[in-house]
Amino acid sequence: MIMTGKLIVAIIFSIWILMVDNPVYGSPPDVSLDENIKFMEWQLKKLKEKKLRVTGEFKEEYFPSYGSTLKKVQENGYVTCGTKDEFPGFSEEAFDAEEGIVVWKGFDVDICRAVSAAIFGTAEDVEYVVVDGKTRFEYLIDGSIDMLSAATTYTFSRNVLKKLEFLPTTFYDGQGFITKKTLGVSSAKQMVGAKICFSGSGTTAKNIADFFQLHEIKYIPVVVPVGEKSKDWYLRGDCDMYGTDRSGLASNRLSFESPERHMILPEIISKEPLGPVVKYGDQIWSDIVRWTVYVLFIAEEYGITSENIDEFKENADPMIQRFMGELNGKDHPHLGAKLGLLPSWSYDIVKEVGNYREIYERNVGKNTPLALKRGLNKLYTEGGLLYAPPLK
Repeated sequence: MIMTGKLIVAIIFSIWILMVDNPVYGSPPDVSLDENIKFMEWQLKKLKEKKLRVTGEFKEEYFPSYGSTLKKVQENGYVTCGTKDEFPGFSEEAFDAEEGIVVWKGFDVDICRAVSAAIFGTAEDVEYVVVDGKTRFEYLIDGSIDMLSAATTYTFSRNVLKKLEFLPTTFYDGQGFITKKTLGVSSAKQMVGAKICFSGSGTTAKNIADFFQLHEIKYIPVVVPVGEKSKDWYLRGDCDMYGTDRSGLASNRLSFESPERHMILPEIISKEPLGPVVKYGDQIWSDIVRWTVYVLFIAEEYGITSENIDEFKENADPMIQRFMGELNGKDHPHLGAKLGLLPSWSYDIVKEVGNYREIYERNVGKNTPLALKRGLNKLYTEGGLLYAPPLK
């Protein structure tokens, strides 16, 4: 039987109408958090039935109950965030002269603080847990932390095999190398036969192997055990250079006794999209962290800062009104209600932490010791890769 073009179009259109009108195929656009959770639980039930039917097995730990993380966080009164220590510009404990206390600060820390602001209206309700290359995923999977914000690269294996959900990239980076200027080299391609230190717990080893194989350069790998730092092995002379994300190299160099004696080589040998990570399966929680990041992008795009945000309260732009927590149209709940948050959730994020530009410039920008150029970490309107879906 041969179908005509018109008949095919008619069938497709009929199916589309059925899907739009039938809530089985799509969540209604304006629902409460409870209704949203019920719909997701129905989806989960169907997924379980299909999984059992196809494979005969189903691992419950991959699918925590929807909304359970937010409930736990609200009951605890804080977000538990896994992050690195001694990582200047990104995450470190430092003395706050104004407050007279030691506080956590840095780019990754501010992502945790933004999530706290979205939930509690203050950026201070965060408990920080120090993680390394081995424990970061273990703590996330076993529930010891609610989210991970620790310069973690989004990869296929981590997403699909480890069942981790990677949220919007907050920092586009690439792996590079650092070495002593006394060696007199200007490129990693000149490091024939060099000893190269790298951590054995991340993506670094694979990237280095790929780079030197591609360029047919022999090298001596020096694998640093989990729990130890490549920079320490490098500084005590165990290797000629070491590799990691270029932002990490710049951060580490600040802690060297004589940073001016070390140079970051020009090669960028990989793509390293870094951002927050949550455990797979709790869609409500992943949506909260996801849209917290997007709010930072949107605020920069619209010129909304922590200093001027109150001036936007009377702005007639519908997007701005939704951003400020006004009703999302007649008889529709505000956007925060769909996440189980207050109407002011997005306002609170920016008021407490600032927009993306403020976070970047405060921690790693041109007026900081790192002085990192934004490069790809600009808005799409400025030639960068940062882009947020519409807030509607």
